Amino acid sequence: MKILICDSLNSKVLEELQSLGECIDISSSESKDQDLVLEISDAEVVVIRSSTQMTKEIIEKGDKLKIIARCGVGVDNIDIEYAKSKNIEVTNSPSANLTSVVELTVALIINAARKINLADSHLKDSKWDRKKFIGIELSGKQLGIVGYGKAGRLLSKVMKSFGMSIAFYDPYVKKWDGPEKRLELDELLSTSDVISIHVIKTEETENLISKEKLDLLKESAILINTSRGGVVDEDYLIELLGSSKIFGAGLDVYSEEPPKNIDNFADINLITTPHIGASTNEAQLKAGLDTVENIQKILSGDDSVAL
Repeated sequence: MKILICDSLNSKVLEELQSLGECIDISSSESKDQDLVLEISDAEVVVIRSSTQMTKEIIEKGDKLKIIARCGVGVDNIDIEYAKSKNIEVTNSPSANLTSVVELTVALIINAARKINLADSHLKDSKWDRKKFIGIELSGKQLGIVGYGKAGRLLSKVMKSFGMSIAFYDPYVKKWDGPEKRLELDELLSTSDVISIHVIKTEETENLISKEKLDLLKESAILINTSRGGVVDEDYLIELLGSSKIFGAGLDVYSEEPPKNIDNFADINLITTPHIGASTNEAQLKAGLDTVENIQKILSGDDSVAL
């Protein structure tokens, strides 16, 4: 069995995959796009992370393809419907990156609340104007979580320890009797002090936090997105930050990666990271091992892990 590895994986995961078949690793190739087109023709399994796009045009070149395994959560880089039409199983590892993504989210919230990045640059420029960096306390404030799945609920648990109250918006949570407030999106955005987004990328969530929705935020609000780019109107968010219409923001994901508007990121309370939510040794290992297990299950006839 030929296994095509398109993105970098933990060394232990590579060893496990090698026990299943012949592994062709194009993750570090300078001509990866061309190699993908060439190598997929006789591959039975393709293993990807977020940077490889499994479009219809790519999938249809996989004459022997049986499994597309996403080593991570989001599958918006896979044409799932077309894969299914070709009887190709698609699987992912939705829980493996959970802790790492939530920990990064917490870091972005704290950074934005205390303007740490701006203060750090200021001090390294040999300056000492402390009054520029008046922050806000999180204790006693409302955290509004958009998307109350596993990540949203773990973030809720962590931020309660900071003394924050929790509200959430999630149309897929039909019944709720917990202590957290369930709100409609507009009310959550207009009443929350910190908003954190944890949704998958779909037609429904595309531009979910639009210009009109961003105008609902308090001037003291912080917005964080570690889910998927394109969910937030990033250009308008930056405009609001530049005119001090909101307090701060943190972004790990962007509508275009890498983003092209980096010149607009300077001198505003915007904390940015290059899509590193899942970039920890622990998350990489867990996601990889889950992926190997999913492949083994599908090959043995158990499609319970297929999407």
